[in-house]
Amino acid sequence: MTKNMRGTIKWYHAGKHLGFLVLDQDNREIFIHINDCEGFTPETGMIVEFELGLDRMGRPKAIRIKRVVCERAAGA
Repeated sequence: MTKNMRGTIKWYHAGKHLGFLVLDQDNREIFIHINDCEGFTPETGMIVEFELGLDRMGRPKAIRIKRVVCERAAGA
């Protein structure tokens, strides 16, 4: 399991509760599921931090997904 990775939601299908994100470091696409999102519903273009885990078939998937909330710079 890899910790503290960052990526952007490429697409998310709300009806099926699944989608894919793109890793910032190498543009790989990683599967996401709503059950792995901590307190939010993913939206296309959203920046997230997560750990990389495996599904029950041994394929990579994002787990412990957290939304990155950008803070506004002082004086902006």
